Amino acid sequence: MKIKGFKLSIKLRIALLYAIIFSFILIVLNASVLYGLKYYLVYQAFDDIQNQSDVIVEKLKEVDGIITSVDKDLLFGSLIGENMYLKIVDLQGKIVYVSSPHLIDISYDKNINTPTKIEKDETHIAYINREYIYGNKGFYIQVYEDLKNQYFFLKLLFVMMAVSDVIGVLVSFFAGYFITGRALRPVDYMVREVHAIDEKKLNKRLSVNGNNDELSKLAATFNDMLDRLEDYFKRQNAFISNVSHELRTPLSVLKGYIELIDRWGKDNKDVLEESIGALKKEEQEMEILIERLLMLARGDNKTLNVNKKLFNVYELIAEIVRDAKVIFNEKNIEIFCDKTLEVNADRNLIKELLRIILDNALKYTDIDGNIKIFAEEVDKNVAVIIKDDGIGIPEEEIPYIFDRFYRVDKARSKETGGMGLGLSIAKLIVELHGGSIEVRSKLNEGSEFKITIPKV
Repeated sequence: MKIKGFKLSIKLRIALLYAIIFSFILIVLNASVLYGLKYYLVYQAFDDIQNQSDVIVEKLKEVDGIITSVDKDLLFGSLIGENMYLKIVDLQGKIVYVSSPHLIDISYDKNINTPTKIEKDETHIAYINREYIYGNKGFYIQVYEDLKNQYFFLKLLFVMMAVSDVIGVLVSFFAGYFITGRALRPVDYMVREVHAIDEKKLNKRLSVNGNNDELSKLAATFNDMLDRLEDYFKRQNAFISNVSHELRTPLSVLKGYIELIDRWGKDNKDVLEESIGALKKEEQEMEILIERLLMLARGDNKTLNVNKKLFNVYELIAEIVRDAKVIFNEKNIEIFCDKTLEVNADRNLIKELLRIILDNALKYTDIDGNIKIFAEEVDKNVAVIIKDDGIGIPEEEIPYIFDRFYRVDKARSKETGGMGLGLSIAKLIVELHGGSIEVRSKLNEGSEFKITIPKV
């Protein structure tokens, strides 16, 4: 809500809303009271003139309709109430009796026996016409009451209600502003605290008070968000630090061999060939590192495409094992899988997933070690288990093995060429397929990775 470029605060908007709602309620309530009271006073006047006319008729019956000029005031004067007036006219239209010479001219031979109200300008009258027939004689009896006192009371009541409405609206506005201000104090506190938080103060948290009300829930939500932001920044900083570290080593190697070629490789063929071979190896490792970093980045950004197709699981495992034996031909790999087993998934991603797990098993299993691969259908899922009898993983390290750049044995990871990204990518691929990956391992006895993904 803006007034000529001025933006109203929440406190002011809520206070105005309170005032508007309260004024609407007061107007409706007061209008109902005024209308109801007016209805009551008018119909009370109808009852009065009806009763008064009944009394007049009874009095005429007592005198058998014979009215003399001597007894008219005595006969009718005491019967007329305050602000009431009486007119009696015979059947020929001659006025027989009138209680006041200043009566308003109202037709006396219409609306017989029906109480009627007249409202014109400042004139407010309730009247009734009666007809009395006695033998060959008859009279029209008109009784009416001036409602000026009733309408004066209604006007006075209206003014009092209007004044009280204005006072009530003002009181509701200031009370609403005050109460809203007190209720929003925690919001002001949260605004100040959140403004004070930057990347160097992500460990700061809002204090959560109250009995689980909306504002305490908001503060708790802010704290949860700050927890996630702090964790994200920590992981981002660790990621950048690790990437810098991983790239520094191959870049240093590349620089060293380039300088070696520059100094001696021009004249020494052996040095040249050795340097070129080392450069190719480092280039391949950097390429693998960059590809895996890009895959993780696309996974984080939800842009990694999953092209699911039905394929044979046994054929894929056999293909991966055949490729692995080219390098690790001295290790024993056995496959236990139904040759007709199929799954609907991204074949390339699943191949990368199984290759990562199998590669880890081969690297950390001694010569003549045994690796077994099991695959079967379990409850509309396909479960693949890769089990080895290698060095195993310490129990306290297992919760962290899927973290990026995490290495269980740093020294041995350098020997085996590990970057600490493989299992992170494996977990990402499993999650993209809506599956799960479980690890069981015991130091110096081996490890078992169980991968479960939906079959369809």
